[in-house]
Amino acid sequence: MKRILLPLLLSAGLSAVVAAPKNDSGKVLPAMKKATRFMYDRVSTEGGFVWNYTTDLSRRWGELEAYPTMVWVEKGTPEMGQLMIDAYHATGDEYYYDMAVRSARILIRGQLPCGGWNYKFDLAGAASERRWFETVGRNAWGMGEHGHYYGNATFDDDVTASALNFLMRIYLEKSDPQFKPALDRAIGLVLESQYPVGGWPQRWPLMYDHPDPDGTPDYSACITFNDDVIPNNIEILLRVACIMGDARAMEPLIRAMNCVRTLQQGTPSAGWADQYYLDLTPAKARDFEPAAISTVRTRDCIRLLMDFYRLTGDRKFLDGIPAALDFLRAAALDEASAADLGRKPGKGRLLCPRFVKPGTLTPLYMHRKGLHVDNGVYYIDQNPQNVIGHYAALVVIHIDDLQRKYDALNALPAAEAAAESPLLGNVRMELPRYHTPAIASADTSRVGAVLSSLDGEGRWIGPLNWVLVPYIGPGRADDPVPDTYEETLGNPHNTASLVTEPVEGICLRTYIDNMATLIASLSNNQN
Repeated sequence: MKRILLPLLLSAGLSAVVAAPKNDSGKVLPAMKKATRFMYDRVSTEGGFVWNYTTDLSRRWGELEAYPTMVWVEKGTPEMGQLMIDAYHATGDEYYYDMAVRSARILIRGQLPCGGWNYKFDLAGAASERRWFETVGRNAWGMGEHGHYYGNATFDDDVTASALNFLMRIYLEKSDPQFKPALDRAIGLVLESQYPVGGWPQRWPLMYDHPDPDGTPDYSACITFNDDVIPNNIEILLRVACIMGDARAMEPLIRAMNCVRTLQQGTPSAGWADQYYLDLTPAKARDFEPAAISTVRTRDCIRLLMDFYRLTGDRKFLDGIPAALDFLRAAALDEASAADLGRKPGKGRLLCPRFVKPGTLTPLYMHRKGLHVDNGVYYIDQNPQNVIGHYAALVVIHIDDLQRKYDALNALPAAEAAAESPLLGNVRMELPRYHTPAIASADTSRVGAVLSSLDGEGRWIGPLNWVLVPYIGPGRADDPVPDTYEETLGNPHNTASLVTEPVEGICLRTYIDNMATLIASLSNNQN
């Protein structure tokens, strides 16, 4: 989980350590405008974005290579829209609000009839998108979520949540009615898709047309924690109830919080799975995500339950935490085993297998052999050597930090623990002034370097952090089948293969981070 709820929801300030040099302050506003004009006028697809572009804009990538007509919702366009509102707050310049409007409008064009979004959408239409799935998506080994055209919305990877939160923010900014119908549809999706037990599927409407070859049902209908599906929707319901004043969200919110308690498993593996079948047993998902208890998810749910105590003052949300902490300690590798793997987690930390067989402490490690989707397979065993590298098989858990936070919270009386709860009406809940996390963490001593690296066209050009091989067609089933993970990498028939040679271009993350640094410098100078 990327955050916990209360600090995000109650913090509206900016904390940057180093003030921008005064002699740069007069250059910041022109640089921000120049860079943003280039991104929206030259780079964007009608206000939408992907992740990376070559310098000449001839190729582009989201999580996979994208067509020029594609808009990436996942970690792309909503983040740009949020940044524009941040820039508007920092400068008061209506231009940035207008650019946020452009991003909101293109997201509304890509909104599905159900009210949510897929990872991306294609302005060229369904035929173009299906062609992408049958070629680029189908051949992305290890990215099964892109291997099949569902045509429905996803809660995975913050996709629908990020678009919804952006529409909520831009609507609340000026109460502009043009955004309200799309926002209402998105909120309706969150309410409609919730299961009676309180969780959500990964995708909605439900689809059952893509079972695994072993006969396992399509995992997208499973109750899903993975990639913050449940926490994100809880956060949305909290905002709908406490900021928008919509009472419909209250009962689903309480039901979702109780669902987190319900889904905790029993000893000895008293943790949480990434996803569950509707009988509430752990479910498998992609080929390298077995039906297992996840130590990562257990850590995140411990944090989440502590948040719930602070939101409600109800001690039942603390009841399962001691058993979960015991499970993490019991599942961890001993010091000698960690050393054999060349790992030293450090004082107060545990090295844990990511996955543990339910009802046991047996570790499950993920491996693969082959080169591409047509001859490659993933498999699970108890050997921690030669594990896959694109999905951590071993994780470090800061157990002492978790224990310390639990002990401190457990010692607090309920009224004191919930003293800042918007759910109980103890504080007024507001959206943060700045949404982009990089603003709060910006090192504004870098302002000079950021300004000097902007070229004459308004571009921050540099090595791209994510470039994949182009689609050249499927591989052959009788291609070689290497069984060491490193040998499985880089095959040209695997469209999830990263290009190893440096490629210069325009990186959305670089633009966001540099703008965040400049926004932070303006805020510091104002303060």
